[in-house]
Amino acid sequence: MATYIADRYRLKKKDIGGGNMASIHLCADTDIDDDAVDSSVIVKMFNKPNIGDEDLQKQIFNREVEALDKLNHKNIVRIFDRGYDEGFKAFFIVLEYIQGENFKEAFGEICRFDYAQKLELMEQVVEGIEYLHKKNIVHRDLKPSNLMLDKDGIVKIIDFGISRLQDTFYSDYTLAAFATKNYSSPEQMAGKTITYQSDIYSLGLIFYEIFTCTNITTREAMDVSVLPLGMQNILVKMTKEEPGLRYGTITELKRDIEKERNLLIQERYICLGFTNNVTRKLAASGYIEKEETTLALMALEEEYAGKCYMWPAKNQDGQFEGSFELYGQRFISILKINQRDDKRFTVTSIKFVQADRLMIQKELAYEIPYAVQVGRGVRVHYRAEVNAQILSEEVLNHEINIISQRSEDMHQKDITGKWKYILELEKKKISQEKSILSYHNLRINEEDASLEIEINTDRAYELNYTVDDMLQMTTRKNIHHYLDVGHMREFSNGHMIIDLTPQVDCSNIASSGEISISMRMAEIALDRQRKALKSIQYKENVNPEISEIIFNPSVATSKNNLMLIEDDCKSKEIDRSKLISLEKALSADNMFLLQGPPGTGKTTFISELVYQILNGNDKYRGNPDAKILIASQSHVAVDHSLAKIKKLIPDIKMIRIGILDKLAESSREYTLDIFCREWTQMVIENCKAALARYKQEIGIDESLQEKNGIITEIDSITQEIEDLIDELNKVETELEKVNILDSKWQFVNDKIATMKQTVSIKTAGVTEEHLSQIIDEFTASLSGLNDKLAAVIDESIALAEQKIQLQEQYVAINDELCIKGREVNEWKELLGVSSNEEYVQVKSDIQMALKENKKKYAKYSKIESLCKEWQKRVAQGDGLLQESIADSTLVGATCLGIASLSATVESNFDWVIVDEAGKATPPEILVPICLGRKVVLVGDHKQLPPVVDEALLKLQDKERISINKEDLELSLFEYLERNLNDDCKSILDEQYRMNPVIGDLISKLFYESKLISKTSRKEKTIPLKMYESKPLVWLSTTSRSDRKEEPIADSYRNPCEAKLIFDQLLEIDKELGELKLKKETAIIAGYRGQRDLLTRLYESNYKARFYNMTVEINTVDAFQGRETDIVFYSVVRSNDNGNLGFLKDVRRLNVAFSRARELLVVVGDHQCAQRRLDINGQENPFVGIIKFIRDNSDDCMLKEV
Repeated sequence: MATYIADRYRLKKKDIGGGNMASIHLCADTDIDDDAVDSSVIVKMFNKPNIGDEDLQKQIFNREVEALDKLNHKNIVRIFDRGYDEGFKAFFIVLEYIQGENFKEAFGEICRFDYAQKLELMEQVVEGIEYLHKKNIVHRDLKPSNLMLDKDGIVKIIDFGISRLQDTFYSDYTLAAFATKNYSSPEQMAGKTITYQSDIYSLGLIFYEIFTCTNITTREAMDVSVLPLGMQNILVKMTKEEPGLRYGTITELKRDIEKERNLLIQERYICLGFTNNVTRKLAASGYIEKEETTLALMALEEEYAGKCYMWPAKNQDGQFEGSFELYGQRFISILKINQRDDKRFTVTSIKFVQADRLMIQKELAYEIPYAVQVGRGVRVHYRAEVNAQILSEEVLNHEINIISQRSEDMHQKDITGKWKYILELEKKKISQEKSILSYHNLRINEEDASLEIEINTDRAYELNYTVDDMLQMTTRKNIHHYLDVGHMREFSNGHMIIDLTPQVDCSNIASSGEISISMRMAEIALDRQRKALKSIQYKENVNPEISEIIFNPSVATSKNNLMLIEDDCKSKEIDRSKLISLEKALSADNMFLLQGPPGTGKTTFISELVYQILNGNDKYRGNPDAKILIASQSHVAVDHSLAKIKKLIPDIKMIRIGILDKLAESSREYTLDIFCREWTQMVIENCKAALARYKQEIGIDESLQEKNGIITEIDSITQEIEDLIDELNKVETELEKVNILDSKWQFVNDKIATMKQTVSIKTAGVTEEHLSQIIDEFTASLSGLNDKLAAVIDESIALAEQKIQLQEQYVAINDELCIKGREVNEWKELLGVSSNEEYVQVKSDIQMALKENKKKYAKYSKIESLCKEWQKRVAQGDGLLQESIADSTLVGATCLGIASLSATVESNFDWVIVDEAGKATPPEILVPICLGRKVVLVGDHKQLPPVVDEALLKLQDKERISINKEDLELSLFEYLERNLNDDCKSILDEQYRMNPVIGDLISKLFYESKLISKTSRKEKTIPLKMYESKPLVWLSTTSRSDRKEEPIADSYRNPCEAKLIFDQLLEIDKELGELKLKKETAIIAGYRGQRDLLTRLYESNYKARFYNMTVEINTVDAFQGRETDIVFYSVVRSNDNGNLGFLKDVRRLNVAFSRARELLVVVGDHQCAQRRLDINGQENPFVGIIKFIRDNSDDCMLKEV
């Protein structure tokens, strides 16, 4: 019977390698059932570590392997999977199977490589290690057996043998035990810190063996003298004893290898002949003095002395006819294969062009990696000469690659260029909307938390701030920075009062500067989108293959190997189309797209998909450790999905990222604040429980451990006492010195006092005039004494201060000594000893007992220390955001909200599911897409498009990329839906929301009659007599004289329709009362002006008159993603020309009409609506609506009112 790892990987050959903490097995991946694909994989299983409990081990394992999981480089072995096998009680990682040999096995063959081949081999290894180092990964165990050479000659670096995973899990082994001593760096052997230079050292030893074809016995015996000088220098620098003397980075090493390779290539050359025509042209142009072959030869040698480039020459029709252009220093040479010697070129002509044109030609051309020699009549071919046929092929292949790359680049630029430009236009628009004005005369009013400023009167007319705008002002510390301060309270005559926000630092507001509307959040959002766009463009996202799919959707693939039945699903709401979509989503390799028309249950699909990802079924293996991100453009959609998932999987761990005020009540309990409290308590309890279990497992003598802890504490305090005594002795010494100096100064002070008294007596009988004369003479003769005396006084004062400080220090140290002495006595009492002799004896006994179990206690001590550190960190909130993400299976956030996570937080996900993907702009949706290994987009491009302000079109520079309205409204979802193959996309085609009559209208008009209604007409119909129980009604105003629209600002309104709607609703409300029914009603207006009119009428005349229905009024955009019992749709437009404005957009009508569950009433001029069959080349949707109503008169009503 076959053995399986994780119920998936069938064992083919066990123990093909490994070490003291892991075993390596050759297996077959049973999920691969394509005979054309090799299912072989390598499974590396890690022995179970003895640290923490199983949940903690899984967290650590997943976090450490995650860094390796996302590596994607041609010279790095790929990691396909990771997990924990319950049967073997072991963690495992699954790697690609390399068909080939490692360097150790292939050593003999590699030694037969020539110098150039060995250099190429070295370059491949260095490129792989450079990639690792740029990802902040040190290999730590580089050796020949960890470098594979596959059957195609590609190097693969394998076995990150002693990465941080081992360092974390297997702490009872030393790093030196893992590392292979023959190739370890000196610092690694000494157990010191390992750096990037450690990898460089190991590579130096490996390639020393390869280039010299010898095995290292001792490092002292290494001899590089037989190698070329360049390689000597490289290997010597790589293997310096001191890390600081080696290459600083692997990139520096790579540059030196490239230089060595270029030097080697340049030793080879191509040989060119030339015709008399060339000699004539050189003479005619003045490049040579006269028409002489020798002079021409010298001129051509000078021309080709530097770098030269080649490109296939083309005729007038752009066809290649066998000749080439050679670009030298000053002109273009035309080369043809020599007719007599097809291994060489001949220069047949030359062309003179401007220097700037020559530079442009070189940009795309093939840089010749060989020297160029010129000669005539030389027939001998030397070994170093390159065959012209080989160079021709290199140039033609280069052209093919360039054309392919240019085509790909143009396609990428066409896509990303427009998106980038739209973001630039949005930034420009934001800058304009800031309305920057100058202010002065700032005054802060602390009593009512406000400030007052004066706006420069010559520009005050430009002010267009509203009370809702957050205002920002120049900071005091940096005039180029701005601070959000608050909202405008009032403005008049150039004087403005602003109500301050509570958190604003008023001291940092400049007294004069600039004030503007704060666009900080909008600017942050734009910045996040720019970064995501760059990440996709340069394949810096978690899964670079998704970048390729975005630029070329046809490359998306699927295993297409899954067939499910309803019993495989957890939800009871799974229909046929959802089953098919689940099969495709789970089988897709990188990306899947689901179109979900209205009422088809997109959220049901999302919740079931999450369940299958985590739990799986008999046909699909789930991954309970998978990390899933649910994202959407709106908070409502995110919260709705999370609620549905939580209902299906009650015990799922999830966290909601976002501002609390914007979240649904059901999602608030999963925010970071709540998580932090619960997680902190859980970690502390888990640490304590794990310690207690481990203590019991290894038989720790708790009393012995406690006594040892007391001894450690006593020794620590005793050491502190000794340090204090040393410090006290130093203070006493200093104090003695100060006292001696102080007594000397006291003697001087006494003498000065005596002198003053003597002078006073001597001058008692002297006149004032005589005394003045004596003082002047004394002052003159001792003029220098003042300065000395001042210095003496200063020194005396300083000495006095020093004495006070030392006395205070002396007292403090004595006090501390007393406290420490008492602490030692208290600890000794706990230990049960009274004298020092007893203490020494007890200490000796305990340490002897501990020594017998040193390893056991040392390990326990380390684990205890680790647990305490964890408890301390979580109590302080250190890294809790990272831990919350790591501990959660499911994360919910808006597309831009997920980017609010700190750059230090690892936010990569196994699956990213984006809901309402059709509404997000491409740069918005790329933000979450960048974070996923696998991406599922759920949306409907036949509903509302991305919302981008059309005003951007007026801002664009006509000389740059041209952006039109269609560019603004094209979502990434729609673009992918058009181009992905059928295996990677699906559609839900069964709707459960609408009355089947309404559903059939939606299906016929917007979904090519492919949307099937699974609802019952009887259950979804309101039996209203006024509409003959019909669920679809058009109330036409065609015959009314007051039917016409009214323009208002940049919008329209229609008072006739507004009054008619409320009159109809009052009648419906009355009938609902008779039927004892309560219903939700939405009034959807096509224009903002009509919405405002309806809202005013409702609030002033109708709100209190409805008893059996709730009424909500808004535009189409506000209702996407929602549903209601009754929908009234106001057409608004009524004119003689049949002008409908943006009402012709079928997507807006789709959203408006499909919100209705039971009754849809359209109010408007049906003749105007259908007057024009098409508008601007597009079919008029109202024509189809009215035709559907007339064709289905048994279920629909068209009534003029």
